[in-house]
Amino acid sequence: MQIKAFFELIRPLNCLMAAFGVFVGYFIAFSGAGIVFSETQLIIAMLAAFFVCAAGQTINDVFDSEIDARIRPKKPIPSKRITKDSAFWYSIGLFAIGNILALFLMPASIVISISFTVLLIVYSAKMQKTKFLGNWIVGLGTAFTLVFGATIIGNYNIVLFLAAAALLANVAREIIKDTEDIDADKGLKVSLPMVAGKQFAKAFVFALYIVAIILPLFVFFALKFGNILFLVFAIVSAAIFLYSGKMFFDGKNDKAQLFSKIGMLIALIGFFAGAF
Repeated sequence: MQIKAFFELIRPLNCLMAAFGVFVGYFIAFSGAGIVFSETQLIIAMLAAFFVCAAGQTINDVFDSEIDARIRPKKPIPSKRITKDSAFWYSIGLFAIGNILALFLMPASIVISISFTVLLIVYSAKMQKTKFLGNWIVGLGTAFTLVFGATIIGNYNIVLFLAAAALLANVAREIIKDTEDIDADKGLKVSLPMVAGKQFAKAFVFALYIVAIILPLFVFFALKFGNILFLVFAIVSAAIFLYSGKMFFDGKNDKAQLFSKIGMLIALIGFFAGAF
């Protein structure tokens, strides 16, 4: 039972998405770079991202354990399937593995790995209550998986625009989640819908989605990156993001979150397809 709890703490699907983001970022940067493919470097980078993400998920649960005991009592720590101390040292070990792996990559890779290790710890320890700021840390963590992959090549011309799109789409999803959790978070955390109201949150999410939709189209038409598959996936993900926004406006926050995740996955697949 305890082994399962350790597995649950890292949220493996999120970590696999982080590794996939590195994979996609690598091939975006690799496209047209005219260098030899480095399978070993790519695998190391994907593993480093997986472990740092896993550590971030775990340390978040450590510092959030009291809140989870109130609103999510079935999670590993509040359900007492794993102790808080064990989870803390587990996260430290995961951070260590991720950063040791990064040492075998480029200097920029090491800087990003260490920076996000610090950010994730600070976010979990100090910024949980200010969710309107924490949303951007979470979004940056997702976006920088693309940049992390690109550090192996050292080519950032396209990936920065697509990473910015990923950042905005993920911040939108975080705000949707905060709106769904607004009653549970009262007295514990301060989120954007609490500070500015639900109507402002809905308008802001829609604006974030619009910019996230425009950026890949700008990359395709203005920067001449990608192929017809890239454009098709960009259009499909745009439609899904807009539908997610509609669900959010209709108060169907759970569906809005689901479609936001689907839209982001399709967008990532499109980014990858565009590299060939």
